[in-house]
Amino acid sequence: MDYKKQILNILHSEHESRAEMTRRVGVTKAYITKLTSQLLQEGLIEEREIKDITFGRPQQLLAVKGGCAFSVNIMLRKGSFQGTLNDYNTQRDALASHQFSLPESMTPDELVMLIAQGIKAMCEAAGIAQSRINVVSVALQGGIEHFTGVVRYCPLFTDTNVNLMARIQEHVGITTRIYNIAHCTNYLLAKRSPGLSYVAFMPGFGSLGYGYCTNGEPGLGENGFYPEIVHLPYEGGIEQAFNVKEENKAETVQTTARALYFAICCTAPIHNIKLAIATGELFEDYGDEVLPRVQDMLDNTPNQHIREIRIRHDKTGYHYGVKGLVQLSSDCITELLA
Repeated sequence: MDYKKQILNILHSEHESRAEMTRRVGVTKAYITKLTSQLLQEGLIEEREIKDITFGRPQQLLAVKGGCAFSVNIMLRKGSFQGTLNDYNTQRDALASHQFSLPESMTPDELVMLIAQGIKAMCEAAGIAQSRINVVSVALQGGIEHFTGVVRYCPLFTDTNVNLMARIQEHVGITTRIYNIAHCTNYLLAKRSPGLSYVAFMPGFGSLGYGYCTNGEPGLGENGFYPEIVHLPYEGGIEQAFNVKEENKAETVQTTARALYFAICCTAPIHNIKLAIATGELFEDYGDEVLPRVQDMLDNTPNQHIREIRIRHDKTGYHYGVKGLVQLSSDCITELLA
């Protein structure tokens, strides 16, 4: 990646100094100073507050300039549309939001019409012309090819192999990106742990998200197909097994633990990965009860490779994937602007 883009992708979600960017980008401070001067002249970044440090001179912080680019970000789950209109600078609050219920069944073209209506409503609420939106990002469940925008299958419609990205882009006239919902969380997990290898399990809102990362790179398949594990041959269905019920808590905590143990054993050893990250809404609520049981199962398995696997609970809070989607959009804006 070109260094200017790396700088912008840092500064759209963090306020950072030139010294810190020198460390993270891996070039000289003089070169960082040159590149940031160019970005300041281009009006893409701006100087912010001065940061006092314990040793050395105070440091000028930089950030992506607000109001220079915008994105619309839409999460689609079965039955619900959740959208926000965001600044390129993701540290700013959403400029507009829009939520409504989706029909139980619809065609891809009907979904595109609903997405277009949502975009229009958010632009009107924010007072921003639709022509000023740089990118529309849509995240949904199912089999998603990130590079082509093809939805091989999803719970929103019965059609298969639909190029949803092309249909939305043609209808609204805005650059469009399509993501698997779980990728939005996996992207942030990889971003917060540079160079790490892990498998991640993200159950929540009735679905089971999965992701993996090797040496800091999130794993994708053919045409950027996002990995899915809902097909794993688990009695009663692996996705359904991740479910703790308050009225039957002891038993469902145990069945969830067994399902997670099975999923880890099916995935982590393939890449010789020793870390399993548990996150998502289900573990936000019940992780302290489920995860120690799973670690105990791993510790007591006869297989050495599996015994070496450690579980880490990342308490990321609720709706972490929304934050990831917004940052993915700003990464896309960087590609369009820089």
